[in-house]
Amino acid sequence: MPRVIADLFETMRFRTKLTVLTASAVALALLMASIGLFGLQHETDLRLSEQRHKQIASLLAENVAPAVLFGDREVAQENLISVSNIEDIHSARIVTEEGTVFASYIEAGLKAEEGHSSRDREVTELIVADGEPLGVLILDEHNRSLGDTIGDTYGAILLLFMICLAFALLMARALKVMAFRPIDKLVQTMTALQRSRDYTVRLPQEHDPDFALISTSFNGMLSEIDRGNTALRETANDLRLARDAAERANLAKSQFLANMSHELRTPLNAILGFANVLREELSQPGMERSLEDLKWIDISAQQLLELINGILDLSKIEAGRMEVDCHEFDVKRLVGDVAKMLEPIATQKGNELCLYLADDLGRARTDSGKLRQTLLNLGSNACKFTEKGQIILAAHREGDELVFGVSDTGIGISQENQERLFKPFIQADSSTTREYGGTGLGLAITSLFVDMLDGSICVDSEPGVGSSFTLRLPSDLERGLDQQPPREQEFKGTAVHDDQPVALVIDDEPSATQLIARVAEQAGYGVLTAADGARGLELMREAKPKVVLLDLAMPRVDGWEVLAEARNDPAISHIPVVVVSVSDDENSSVVAGASDHLTKPASPGQINEVLKQYSDHRIGRILLAEDHEPTALLYQRGLEEMGYSVEVAKSGQLAAKRLHEDRYDFLVTDLNMGVTSGFDLIEKVSHIDADIRPVVFVVTGYSLDIEQQAAIDDKVVDVFTKNGLSPRKLAQKIAEFQDDKENHKVEVRT
Repeated sequence: MPRVIADLFETMRFRTKLTVLTASAVALALLMASIGLFGLQHETDLRLSEQRHKQIASLLAENVAPAVLFGDREVAQENLISVSNIEDIHSARIVTEEGTVFASYIEAGLKAEEGHSSRDREVTELIVADGEPLGVLILDEHNRSLGDTIGDTYGAILLLFMICLAFALLMARALKVMAFRPIDKLVQTMTALQRSRDYTVRLPQEHDPDFALISTSFNGMLSEIDRGNTALRETANDLRLARDAAERANLAKSQFLANMSHELRTPLNAILGFANVLREELSQPGMERSLEDLKWIDISAQQLLELINGILDLSKIEAGRMEVDCHEFDVKRLVGDVAKMLEPIATQKGNELCLYLADDLGRARTDSGKLRQTLLNLGSNACKFTEKGQIILAAHREGDELVFGVSDTGIGISQENQERLFKPFIQADSSTTREYGGTGLGLAITSLFVDMLDGSICVDSEPGVGSSFTLRLPSDLERGLDQQPPREQEFKGTAVHDDQPVALVIDDEPSATQLIARVAEQAGYGVLTAADGARGLELMREAKPKVVLLDLAMPRVDGWEVLAEARNDPAISHIPVVVVSVSDDENSSVVAGASDHLTKPASPGQINEVLKQYSDHRIGRILLAEDHEPTALLYQRGLEEMGYSVEVAKSGQLAAKRLHEDRYDFLVTDLNMGVTSGFDLIEKVSHIDADIRPVVFVVTGYSLDIEQQAAIDDKVVDVFTKNGLSPRKLAQKIAEFQDDKENHKVEVRT
């Protein structure tokens, strides 16, 4: 039993424990006081009874003294009988000096031979006449027990006990209210903060100094958080401005290098030309020393020319001035030409060049110059970092792809250095640069060429063992650009298959478009791109994409106009539009018709999460109880974009009627809806049979207090604040609940 009580006490809320402990302590104190009062009353009764019996015995002894003196037993007997009216005296007797009983009285019904109880006591008084003792008067009294005392007074004491206990309970409740009022305010404020993220709210100042310290400290913490958020926003804005400035500076740098590289090559070509002229003129006997010096001039100039050519290629690519020359060529012949160019380089360090070409290479349609340069860069690197080893150049076809491999048995590359291998001006470490030379541009240009040819490159390497580079390219680069193969739609972007979901990226910033497109492709989407809103709207109507990722700041037709047009056109109004913008005003985007809002720079993880959600078609019936028509239409559209079947009820009364008429998987309800409020609707839903009861979500702008929250806590899955809640986030919460339920991770509360 004590264990059960302890477990029950552990499950109580703290405020209930406080009330129980306070009332119990007061009740115990009152009980002990009552017991003490009973004891004190009993002792007082005994003392007063003893005094009274002494007085009776003294008076009776004086009255019987003459009768004893003259031997009148009848008179003595009559005097003794006078005590019969005294309730607690059972008997009286007179014993002479000789020890004989002169006269006696015994209470009716009490036999003389019965023994005395533990509560009986004798009161003796000496009988004296004229100073001479005549005998002793003995009274047998019966003392009152504690039970007798309790029996006489328990009613009054119990009434007093109950009055005091009731007063104690009232005081305990008042103490609880006084102690928890500021705590409840703190909890309410924290709950509101969690939902609204508005750190400008403050706790009211308390008059009590102890509670005032809590509110002051909490408000101070909120102020610090608000200042921190403000500083973070300012820093983020500064970083965006710095990033934009850096991008502009980088573009200006690339344009400058692209314009200046040929100016640098002009005098360098003159140096190389005159060096050749001097070599011929100095080829006379006795000029060996000058020829040796001229050789080093020529080598240094060649290295400088290689560096300038690399910078020119890199700057052209970054400045967007490098074009793809797509044409048809024989793949085996191109690889053979590359092998011939690599042969003397490999021989210089005692390396063996091995060539493995499949018979089905055939012809390809892409930029042969960039492919040749890419293979030369990879082969040259392999020859440079391998000594007396083996260089392998291989090629084969896999479906519509050409696969090239360049392997060596050289020094290899550590895992740490592999991560920065394709960055400009970067080599493995400074010792590599000192020993082997080079500018660190070859692999960076190779990677950019591969991107331009819509291919991929990867490396597998181990220090001391060697390296292996694998290059994959489409055999027909123009197929996805200018032609429409069977079962494909052809738009600007990647090839889009009929069985693929389509993502449309509307953004005028190439780097942002490229990032989103790559993430979308990895998520299994076919990607279409548009650099302005007008083209984006055309593609929305033409391609009917699964999802649109939209920037707001664009030339001609901006993102706001795209949102307005998309929402007003029935042909495309069902397409979910996710805003991806530097603006962090999520609420304005959602109100304008966006399904969600991501703030640039959006991470690949955020983009992938959005794309994955829209690629999963959801099934379920939802009843949306909302009396504000724009909000209802907003959430209805967003939920239907995810695949749900949504019906809107414009009042709680209508929602209750529809629940009675039909079955739904989910109920999404507001709380403040006039006659039949959301609270009433939730209560009605809780009485529906568990097998057909919909799962309830609350979306409201109403701020709940502790009691209201507790009233619906076990009847709903979750409560969301309307402010800033996008349709996609609402749909995501419902979808997560479905997934968890299917995986038996949650138990539906009934």
